[in-house]
Amino acid sequence: MAKTKYFILLAIMVLMSINTMSQCLDFAKKTASSQMSPYVADGNYNACDMREGETAEMYKTFFEGQSYRLIVAKAPNLPPVYIRVVDKNGAVLFDNQKMNYTHSWDFKVQSTQMLVVQIKVLDQKKATKEHGCVGILFGMETSKKK
Repeated sequence: MAKTKYFILLAIMVLMSINTMSQCLDFAKKTASSQMSPYVADGNYNACDMREGETAEMYKTFFEGQSYRLIVAKAPNLPPVYIRVVDKNGAVLFDNQKMNYTHSWDFKVQSTQMLVVQIKVLDQKKATKEHGCVGILFGMETSKKK
């Protein structure tokens, strides 16, 4: 009987976690997608619940000659999100701290390469840490008709 109670409790926690993740992905999709035009989202939605002070990294391959837009969407209750993009050698290609913590970046790569997107929810040093959804979305520029 006790094992059954623990199993039910575990099942409820897993379902709640899946529901929260689904809501976070929906938030990222809606928020970031509305800021993507005229770029077209690549169809990959990356989102998770983050607390103040937490960091995350994402590795993504970008292709030579293609223009991209990076959008980072965050829940309104969160402080700014620090975004940094580095190449395989650690060279910083983008740092939003120098741009008033902007949430987007348009760029074009000269050669096919894997880049690392580093994000950190800034810490407001309050007693209670805020948490909420943070999503990363990439878009590609569509071909222009001539």
